Amino acid sequence: MRVGSMVPDAQYAMQQSQAALATALQQVSTSLRVNQLSDDPAASANMVSSLAESANVDQYTKNISSLQSQMQTADASLSDVVTSLNSAITAGTSGASGTVTLANQAATATQVQGLLSSVVASANTSYQGTYLFGGTSSSTPPFVQASTTFTSSAGSTATPLSMSTLLTPDMVTTISDAATGGSLVYKASSPETIGDLATAITNAVTAGTLSAGTTATINAAGHLQIGPNSGTDGIVVSTNDPALGSMTAASGTDVANSYAYVGNSSVNSVQIGDSLSVTTNLPGSSAFLGTNVMGSLKGLISALQSGSSVQIGAATAAVSTALNAVGETRVPLDNSISELNSQETFLGQETVNLKTAQTALVGVTLSTAATNLSQAELDNNAVLAASAKVLPQTLLSYLAPG
Repeated sequence: MRVGSMVPDAQYAMQQSQAALATALQQVSTSLRVNQLSDDPAASANMVSSLAESANVDQYTKNISSLQSQMQTADASLSDVVTSLNSAITAGTSGASGTVTLANQAATATQVQGLLSSVVASANTSYQGTYLFGGTSSSTPPFVQASTTFTSSAGSTATPLSMSTLLTPDMVTTISDAATGGSLVYKASSPETIGDLATAITNAVTAGTLSAGTTATINAAGHLQIGPNSGTDGIVVSTNDPALGSMTAASGTDVANSYAYVGNSSVNSVQIGDSLSVTTNLPGSSAFLGTNVMGSLKGLISALQSGSSVQIGAATAAVSTALNAVGETRVPLDNSISELNSQETFLGQETVNLKTAQTALVGVTLSTAATNLSQAELDNNAVLAASAKVLPQTLLSYLAPG
């Protein structure tokens, strides 16, 4: 008889029994059938893939949540613009009736000026510090009151700037024209000078990007002067070049009721599904310039101030055209909002489906876990009882005298 071989067998049985009991206890405490790779390698591999998909769904859901309020705010702003334009049409129709006095026309013009200010405020709507209609240039208001002339802060009579003054490489000077809706964005390279900037401005005028009369000169005070712009709507100039300093509108050169767009026409998109993304912004260049919202209101104001009934009627018709165009530009935005809402619903159901599948892969019901624990306890008690009879019996016990 090989008595000694029974001891390691009993020890192994005890280890296995204890491991099974520990697994059953863990299942009860975690409600999981698979707590480590060795519990079920195939299920564990599938679980890794499922959790990665869940992470993607969670990110898409967060993207939607962050976009919904922003895009709804943009749509509400456009709704306010529609309201303002409708009010302007009503005012223009009244002014063109031929039955109102000049004083009434002047009062109506003042009313439309207020509507223009409301439209500009809507166009400069921001959400959590981001200007919604500036394209990807969203840190500053996209619509700024225009002036005919801007001057630099750098330079003086004692140390005047000149056409040979070097510009700072990679710095940008931007001239936005309210009449053309275009912008010259000039990024300096080494060793370019103010004279090179002046040439670029001349070329932009020739191309129609800037209105006639927009030039760059050095004024009597030794400052760079851009303008005077001879258009009826003015320009806005900005720069980050320390060689020029800040560009500010010359005193008394503001153009009444005129605003230039200083944003860009770029759009952003955000992924909200594995193969689905939405455009997240509507640049002011298409929402307001392309629809001529500000220009049509400015024209109506001018007609009410000095025009005939026919001119007022024509200006009112231009506002009506702008209104229709704004309605068309809202369609893609509204479609994006609808798509966000639909995708949010889909992702919510997808989250439920993934959790259900993950539970099926590695989960265990409480009743099953309790049954497994009860069986593991019975098996462990049986092994302990059997081992108690085997382990004390050594070879010395059999050799002991009777």
